[in-house]
Amino acid sequence: MAAKYALCSDVKPGLASAPPALATALGQIAYLTPDNNIVLTDLTGRPRLDITSDAYVSQDGQAGRIYQFPTFSADGQSLAFVSLSTTADFNGITNTVHVAPAVTGTAITDLYATSDWSVPYLDWSPDSKQVAFLTIGPQSGAIRVVSREGGDVSTFDTGTPTYWHWRNDSAAMLTHLGGRAREKGTATISLIEANGPVKANQTVLDQLPGNFQSPNFSPNGQHMLYVTNTGEADELVLADAEGAPICTLAPVEDNAFFAWSPDGAHVAMMDTLGPLTDPAPLTVFDLGDGSNRDVHDLASTFFWSPDGSRLAVFSIVTDTTITSLGSGYARGKHSAPLAQGRSAALRIEVIDPATGNRFKVADTYPSRQFLQYLQYFDQYSRAVTPWSPNGKHVVFSSVSPERGTADIAVGTLNSAQTGMSVSRIAAGTLAFWSPK
Repeated sequence: MAAKYALCSDVKPGLASAPPALATALGQIAYLTPDNNIVLTDLTGRPRLDITSDAYVSQDGQAGRIYQFPTFSADGQSLAFVSLSTTADFNGITNTVHVAPAVTGTAITDLYATSDWSVPYLDWSPDSKQVAFLTIGPQSGAIRVVSREGGDVSTFDTGTPTYWHWRNDSAAMLTHLGGRAREKGTATISLIEANGPVKANQTVLDQLPGNFQSPNFSPNGQHMLYVTNTGEADELVLADAEGAPICTLAPVEDNAFFAWSPDGAHVAMMDTLGPLTDPAPLTVFDLGDGSNRDVHDLASTFFWSPDGSRLAVFSIVTDTTITSLGSGYARGKHSAPLAQGRSAALRIEVIDPATGNRFKVADTYPSRQFLQYLQYFDQYSRAVTPWSPNGKHVVFSSVSPERGTADIAVGTLNSAQTGMSVSRIAAGTLAFWSPK
């Protein structure tokens, strides 16, 4: 079926590559321990800074506290996270959004608490001054924004499902609420201007949203990506900064999961019913000439490296041997046994989209905590990354089928850039790297 908008391969958008400067610092890793506390470390696992240490579950299971969703600020100086807590005399769960310095871990600030909503996603503004977070209730979801110092919480928009992406200047966000629309008013794509944590103007785009989740601003904030329902088909559209379509990258048959490369020159996209239930080809589009190439035949999730030169791709595999992580450091101890159900194995590969060359990092059993991220990885990839700031390391978790434990490991790129050595650094269920 013909696209409504001109194809980018014909238009040749001419967006040039502007690779960001790679950090020289190795940054920090935030991970969840098996007892659901949050710890900071580096690629060796030797230094350890306990951000939290009071997670617990009572013997009767009627009271407890756990921590989730560690998310670094863009400058790497702060860490936001969520606690879930309940007491024996309270018939409910309190979700609290916290922020702590990623240097000392002291002076934890409570930003927001609710017993009426769940909080499954956190996202810092690019200037590291605001925290946006998703609240989900029985009837609707909401985008809420608060200063990192605390104070009044603003509601930017409401609807279900709920997705957004900040513009690079922190003065606006692009939102998608309500799913796919067949007529105006049932679902929207909007440009919302922000004065710090306060909502200003909201402009609803004329285009009806198609089947996709998270919209995406270009790294320089001058363009955006979304899927529109044209009435005849769904199309992944490259638009200008105001949302006016420029060209169509590809038609969308099922659901589009996509992410802009940090250098601004490429877009990676999967068209699938679901990342875990329906692995699909991973296509990379060149925004200079509009060309595209498939770089993986059956991908489930992907994350761009900090300079946009590589992709870390996770795919479902069968009949495989899980990669041994070794004993590692982790204070000389293995993790305690952890109740984790056996899931499909995930293979982690690193791909050079320019050449198509790839190598395997590890075959893993994902933890239950990591699986939470995979169905919505396009949204989560706007806020977290497994890549080190210098682009030479990847952090991941893996459940051991023999020990029934979960561990954190780091893959390190070799000098020839043809493979990664893998070493265990800690006992844990989930890990991400700081941007700086």
